[in-house]
Amino acid sequence: MSAKPVPPQPPPPDFNEKPRSSAWTIVLAGVGLMFAIVALTFLTLGYFSLVVMIGAGVFMLIGAQYLIWGWLLERIYRNGRENLEE
Repeated sequence: MSAKPVPPQPPPPDFNEKPRSSAWTIVLAGVGLMFAIVALTFLTLGYFSLVVMIGAGVFMLIGAQYLIWGWLLERIYRNGRENLEE
């Protein structure tokens, strides 16, 4: 056996304390993204802006489908459940 003493254990973490959050992280990420998009648009002579517009259009279409179908299917599901209970 080793004659060295065992160091004391560190205290357990306090999981009740929540980490501080800040909106500056999101703001700085957005500013950085905008700088990157502008730089890539200049470097590619405007072709990158077309890619960004197509990507934004696809994401808007996905978001619209999510909102419309989510709202519609939730309404159908809830009305069907109410009709079964009656």
